[in-house]
Amino acid sequence: MQHTECATCGRKLKDKKSIERGYGPVCYEKHLKAVADKYKKNQLTIYDFLEEEAV
Repeated sequence: MQHTECATCGRKLKDKKSIERGYGPVCYEKHLKAVADKYKKNQLTIYDFLEEEAV
């Protein structure tokens, strides 16, 4: 599916890659960071797991 406007800010997309992604380059970077931050919040480290086992 090709998009002609950025899904985040609504600006017209001009670059072929941006059109395929549905995001302009700046908004795409922000989108990737938001997704990564979301998963980081839900990720446990081995230390978190060991602390839970010790309780």
